[in-house]
Amino acid sequence: MITSLHLLLPLLLVPAKLLGVLGRKFGIPAVVGEIFTGLLLGPAILGILPSMADASEGYHIFHEFAQIGLCVLLFRIGLETDLKEFLGVWRAATGVAAVGMVFPFILGSGVALAFGWSPMVSVFIGATLTATSIGVTASVLDELGGQRSKEGRIILGAAVLDDVLGLLLLAGIVALASPGGSVVGPVFRGFMQASIFIAGGILLGPWIVRGFMKVAAWANNPSVFLVLAFAYLLMMSWAAHAIGLAMIIGAYAAGLAYGRHPEHERLNQNLRPLIDLITPLFFILIGASIELDGFSFVTSEGRTLILTFCLLVGAATVGKLFSPLLVNCQGANRLAIGSGMMPRGEVGFVFAQMGFSVGVFNGSQYSVLTLVIVATTVIGPLLLRYLWSALGTGGVSVSMSSEAKKL
Repeated sequence: MITSLHLLLPLLLVPAKLLGVLGRKFGIPAVVGEIFTGLLLGPAILGILPSMADASEGYHIFHEFAQIGLCVLLFRIGLETDLKEFLGVWRAATGVAAVGMVFPFILGSGVALAFGWSPMVSVFIGATLTATSIGVTASVLDELGGQRSKEGRIILGAAVLDDVLGLLLLAGIVALASPGGSVVGPVFRGFMQASIFIAGGILLGPWIVRGFMKVAAWANNPSVFLVLAFAYLLMMSWAAHAIGLAMIIGAYAAGLAYGRHPEHERLNQNLRPLIDLITPLFFILIGASIELDGFSFVTSEGRTLILTFCLLVGAATVGKLFSPLLVNCQGANRLAIGSGMMPRGEVGFVFAQMGFSVGVFNGSQYSVLTLVIVATTVIGPLLLRYLWSALGTGGVSVSMSSEAKKL
């Protein structure tokens, strides 16, 4: 078991990057390769990455790096949130986001309750399945050249809403899961605090960003521009954590503030090396947290876990894929929209990791949910590619629009 950070980081980052690249060559998101690296090198298989119980000081530092990587990722998601693009398809996007949150929540919670899991665990699982990964879906749409299509704009607009509503939902459920106090008070407080942070990112954050940009212009040094943005996202993450919110909410609010500045594209480009370097650590940590001991056809408990996994994958798939069929997306391929909403990706992992860290999930439940997220992150892009190329967005639009009139 290697605990020195100088050896641990190369052993984690190099295979994670190579497996991510290999996955992309087969049309699988790079994040899946990074998670598999954590699973392979973690306690479940090789044991190079120690468990939390055997964690050294170096591992805790690695854990902090992983959390910073997650915050940088959420900052970039906020940075890429284009509110103007959303306005053109807001009705369809809002409907897809709303139905695409309600269906998976009901189906996922129902499956968990049916297998005897507690109401809190079931609610958290249902909430996790409401997520949509902007990062994964935007990457696939970019490869297909479909970001500016009607389908692409609806998918991205709905995914943005899913992120915002999902972060608010996460804040409320985490507050609910925390010990002490009443039920209504923590949930309301969590929603209000998260709402204020996101509203601050949209309304007040740009004023702070303008001040930082003036300092960067005075310094006339590209590194100052990046350092100030990085410092702002860290401070916002710390502020969110200080008042009892998830750090990612502060990071997302910081990204929204910078996303409204004319220089946000330059910042996005400058951030890419940093994202490529430290964000994989979060997904490696996710993979290392997966326990495979309980998955077995030999024991009744193992068979139950496997059956739970299969039914949750079905609930996660159906809940997103067919939700656009109930929304008037006239002139658009609604099955393609549903498949684009399917990957849970990094946003789903944020939910799962948060539930695990606050003690809602045990090891087996967390592992089942993580594998469900991995499955949707693989199935969604593959299905979207198929629907885009085999059926085409134009050819299906007519049949879909006639369907919309019937609904």
